[in-house]
Amino acid sequence: MICQQHDLPGLVPGTRHTFNSYHFGQDGGGPHVYLQAGLHADELPGVLLLHRLRRELTVLEQAGRVAGRITLVPMCNPLGMAQHWQGQHHGRFESDSGENFNRHYPDLSERAAQLCREGQLPPRAALRQALAELPQRTALDGLRHALTDMALQADMVLDVHCDSEAVLHLYGNHRHAAEAAVLAGFMQAGATLLCDEAGGMSFDDAVVQNWLRLERQLAQPLPVPFAVTLELRGVADVDDSLAARDSDSLLAWLMAQGVLTGEPLPAPLPPNPPTPLEGVACIVAPHGGVVVYQVPVGRQVQAGTRLAYLLDPLSGERTPLVASHDGYYYARVAGRLVCAGAEVAYIATPHALRQGQLLSA
Repeated sequence: MICQQHDLPGLVPGTRHTFNSYHFGQDGGGPHVYLQAGLHADELPGVLLLHRLRRELTVLEQAGRVAGRITLVPMCNPLGMAQHWQGQHHGRFESDSGENFNRHYPDLSERAAQLCREGQLPPRAALRQALAELPQRTALDGLRHALTDMALQADMVLDVHCDSEAVLHLYGNHRHAAEAAVLAGFMQAGATLLCDEAGGMSFDDAVVQNWLRLERQLAQPLPVPFAVTLELRGVADVDDSLAARDSDSLLAWLMAQGVLTGEPLPAPLPPNPPTPLEGVACIVAPHGGVVVYQVPVGRQVQAGTRLAYLLDPLSGERTPLVASHDGYYYARVAGRLVCAGAEVAYIATPHALRQGQLLSA
């Protein structure tokens, strides 16, 4: 294992931020997989999982069982990790710009296509060169640059997050429906949400979109990396037993991909078929109040099923919150005090219901 320290520019003189990446294996033996966690720095189940995975991969590498390359970044966002105000951690948005840490990754495809044509660079090298030419004015720029550069070198990219309260689920691209089904089977992901483009250039989607756009500009097929967001249940699910289970599942998946040697297990079937990201039905609070859930996540529900009620604590009025469509109820918000118009619960349905920006802020 090689540990590499990445230094980011400080926000003001006298400050600095660093994070570590851990590199296993070497080129030539098998695929290269990149895994990161903590991009939303207040989502910690993945941080625990990749910390555990690092220890296990160290043992496997010493036993000569790493056939490909693995790049592991267990805590990839030191900027967000440092954002604490009055005892509360705020890790989703960067405090200076207000930008979501998991949005606005760069579109490198036009410059990369130019480099491919003029300099005859191969696509991967052209994308990395286009990235290297971008200015890094802020610490956030530096973070995005460092993470994107590592991901562009990989054949498979897993960006590990978690939801508010949810079952394990993942987001991916229709281009990789078969690969997503295999990962969903090993991880037993309750929902697999696929789209052509999610909007907002989130980390995993930006990896895929850069390759797809370059492919279109060059008018030739390219080996577009498999990239997904893996959502490890909810923010409170920082648990050793869950991390052990997920680590075993990821190791089995890595073996099935030829990254680790050994007798691969047959890919388990995912619990549910994939559904379009455009098919997520969002249950919205019609007024402010205290939400009281009545059905746990992880169930198939029918339209009209009462998932919760919204209590007006002044009048005592209870407003039922019901499923708007048949589907798989996979996530809900953890905060029990909600405002009018807030999204409260999410159901994966097989039919497109919306378009445009498909991810929340």
